[in-house]
Parts: sequence; structure tokens; C-alpha cells
Amino acid sequence: MTRAILGCMALFLFAPALGAEELPFVQVAGYAGYRAGGSLEDATTGEDRDFDEGESFALALEFRYRPGDRRYYQLWYSRQASAVEDALASFDVDIEYLHVGGTIPIGDHERAQPYFAAGLGATRFSSSEPGSNDKTRFSGSMAFGVAVPLGERAAFRLEARGYLTAVDTDSAIFCRSDDGSGFCRIVASSSTIFQAEALAGIAFRF
Repeated sequence: MTRAILGCMALFLFAPALGAEELPFVQVAGYAGYRAGGSLEDATTGEDRDFDEGESFALALEFRYRPGDRRYYQLWYSRQASAVEDALASFDVDIEYLHVGGTIPIGDHERAQPYFAAGLGATRFSSSEPGSNDKTRFSGSMAFGVAVPLGERAAFRLEARGYLTAVDTDSAIFCRSDDGSGFCRIVASSSTIFQAEALAGIAFRF
């Protein structure tokens, strides 16, 4: 998936421009979503420990690639408050994505405009457990969505986005700085962690 994301980023940069002189320069979007997926492993028992699925939210800041072009650069942030369990207890986990990428329209439609988006950046895994250490890893994302105009300056968006995070196999994702917890037993079970997210939101144009 990482190669696919890189290829899509190249497509964004080198695809021919589509005329859209009237489009605003900046777009800001806010989303409510639901995220699922992601599996770790209990290093002691060998059992899988999945991240709890649940609600998420996301923000996007977009800048038009250049005048006369319908592509946009995109700064994407998404956060989910989740949890993961070991054999002893459940631990809260915040999973955040910060990606830089872009959006490309698919075809030219007035009532419902499909689009593709992709980005590269970082994933941060953090916990409020006392003494636990945050982890930040390289990640990428791809998305397909549709934007329905609500007027000249707003649009309703529906989007499905997938995230792929690169991790070190069998390395601890969370670990206390002291030795009084089994939290260090939760490790990466493979070289990547995949999550999927369904989102709905409003984009405003300036």
C-alpha cells in the first residue's frame, strides 16, 4: 500500500490541470467518523490484542494547487480515542494521524463530485497511563469520497479512508518507564498496522 500511496502522490503532482478558475483558494473541512482495525500482540501469551473500534474526528486544510486547477494540497489530521487490552487490564490509547498530501477530482460532476485523496506523514500512539511512552511512526493514507454542494461556499462530504502505519516487528508500542506494569507486553505483531475510517463532514471554501 505504501508504493500505491507514493504513486498516487506522483499522480497528484504531474496529472494535467483541469480548468477551475472560479474555485476558491482555501478549503477547510471538519469531519465526524468511525474508525476500526489495527492489531497488536501480547508478547507473553501470543494472543492478538485489537484496538477498540469507535468514534473519531478529523480536520482538513486544503490549498488549491495553482490557478485554473481543481487539485488541492491537503493537510490532514485525524484522532481516535481507543483502547487495547493485555491479559491483565485495558489501557486507553489515542491514535492520531497527521498527513500532507492532496485531493484530485474524479471526472466533472455538478451535483455530487467524487474525489481521491492521499497523504504521507506520521502516526502517534499515546496513552494517559502514568509513565507510558508515546510512539510516533511513519504512515500513509488513501481515501475516496464524494462532495455534494450546499451552495457556493460549502459542501457536504462523505469519505472512506485507509491508513497504513510502518512499525518494527515485535517492538513494544507502549511501555512504561518503570518496571511495575505488564503494558510492555503489547507489541507489534507485524511490520504494519492498518486502520479504516468512514467519515462525514462539511467543507467551507474561502
